Amino acid sequence: MEYSEIIYLISQVKEEDEIGNILPSSETRQKCYAKKQSVRINEFYNAVGVGLSPNCEFVIKRLNYHGEDILEWNNERYQVIRTIDPKNKFDIVLVCEKRIGINGQ
Repeated sequence: MEYSEIIYLISQVKEEDEIGNILPSSETRQKCYAKKQSVRINEFYNAVGVGLSPNCEFVIKRLNYHGEDILEWNNERYQVIRTIDPKNKFDIVLVCEKRIGINGQ
């Protein structure tokens, strides 16, 4: 398996003001090497059934993933909608949906 794609795992820190409004968050980016693959057909149909639209999957080393729910690949943002634990205990699969809107926000 060749990890040739560069992705950035994005962590966001959410802050609230004194009355509970969510303020713009700061974010940190972690560079990570990944293998991009197509979404498997059963994964696609299961996601569409609950209103999600997975576009791609990225396989990364498990020790690089810390629960981030946003990643960036080729200057586009993706939402991690599900993780899959393959039989290989060293990897994790991130099933992603492309974010739409201003700057993928």
